[in-house]
Amino acid sequence: MHIRIARVFQHCLFLLLLLAAGCSANLPRADFEGEKNGLLWQISQQGKPLGYLFGTIHSEDERVIKLPEPVNFAFETSTIFALEMELDKAATQSVLRNMYFQNGQNLKQVINLNLYQRAISAMADKGIPEDIVQQMKPWAVFSILNMPKQRTGKYLDAVLYQSAIEKQKNIVGLESFQEQIAVFDEMSLEIQIKLLSSTLDNLQDMDKMLDETINVYLSRDLNQIMALSDKYNAMLDKDVGEIFVQRLLLDRNHRMYQRMLPLLSSGNVFVAVGALHLPGDEGLLNLLKQNGFKVKALY
Repeated sequence: MHIRIARVFQHCLFLLLLLAAGCSANLPRADFEGEKNGLLWQISQQGKPLGYLFGTIHSEDERVIKLPEPVNFAFETSTIFALEMELDKAATQSVLRNMYFQNGQNLKQVINLNLYQRAISAMADKGIPEDIVQQMKPWAVFSILNMPKQRTGKYLDAVLYQSAIEKQKNIVGLESFQEQIAVFDEMSLEIQIKLLSSTLDNLQDMDKMLDETINVYLSRDLNQIMALSDKYNAMLDKDVGEIFVQRLLLDRNHRMYQRMLPLLSSGNVFVAVGALHLPGDEGLLNLLKQNGFKVKALY
């Protein structure tokens, strides 16, 4: 259950990144001097290969988790595996603790009755009873509601993580669970409630959205991934979108870039992060390029 919550949390981050990016009036697209789009990029400096950057999607779709040969080769030959956050039990327990009110409040007290009843009904469909839901913060409820239907429980990031353990790679989390939780937990209740309301309003379209997201991901076209986020612009209020694009995308891009630097200096690293972290003026690819690294699309 703990690891499952971690995967849900990362999936929610990816999905909400798509939604939020569209609310920032079309994020600037960095120029990569004619290089093709792709999900796997080689990073080098002064002609020396340092590692790879791979854009992921938190999906268990067989087309996603079956690594193409170029990606598999890059992963297999790397000694360091870096991902957004480690999926260990101790860290996920902290996620579980923070999902619940600790100050005597409950969900029924902080949202209106209609929204509460809709949330209880939607969570019941997930098999979670009212007495548990009532203790959850709004961000925890919309995180779970954004969870896709599980078939195998094997998501791309988790498959890579488990394989890295089996191959005894040096595993590094670019962010802590505390930092990722803070993205949601430090938002005002007003913003959390708006996100819960938006999730409930669009719940019937969630499967369609997920299918479309996977198909765009499989196209390996980063511009299309950003265009999809633009399409979802109307799903979030403008003020919510602006906060999210800063907190979920831009701030985290800069943090992850800084934590990639010592790994790149060691060399032979495979970095796997959500694909939407790659493009844009403040995306990881452009941050690398602006700071003297060369990036080359391999797949």
